Amino acid sequence: MRLRDRKYPPRIQDGLLAHLCVIALLLPLSGRIADAAAQEPRWQSDLLLQVNAARAAHGLQQVRWNAKLAEAAAAHGADLQSCGKLAHEGCDGNILPQRASRAGYAFRRITENLALCACDAAAVVKAWLQSDGHRRNLLDPNVTEMGADTRLDKADLRRQQWVQVFGRE
Repeated sequence: MRLRDRKYPPRIQDGLLAHLCVIALLLPLSGRIADAAAQEPRWQSDLLLQVNAARAAHGLQQVRWNAKLAEAAAAHGADLQSCGKLAHEGCDGNILPQRASRAGYAFRRITENLALCACDAAAVVKAWLQSDGHRRNLLDPNVTEMGADTRLDKADLRRQQWVQVFGRE
């Protein structure tokens, strides 16, 4: 049975038809929206929001999320967990420039922050801002992009391990 065959007043029929057309147009997009949401966990957007709020409070440009920097951060996070340490040098002695290059990031500037805490994005950014070196990285006016990784600490599941990488290509 078609919509026009039902006994609705013409004004309601037109409204229903308009709504069905909008739904039909949006359905193909719904999968893409869900895919994008699945690719960016909430902590990523929270962390980026917190970082950019701190940068804005100091008159600095926002940074944008970069998947290659996130890949470098994730590789370092997994590596650190495999040998049970928290350090800027990887288990096999690798350093940040090597990790960024492996991820395909052609950098002109690259910096990194690490943390191990029972905290969310807001708390880890607050902690980084209270440490001179981490603060310098987070508020570096010469970086334009950021990627990060967080995972539960294998030694203490109440804590999060955070790896944050800033860069500029």
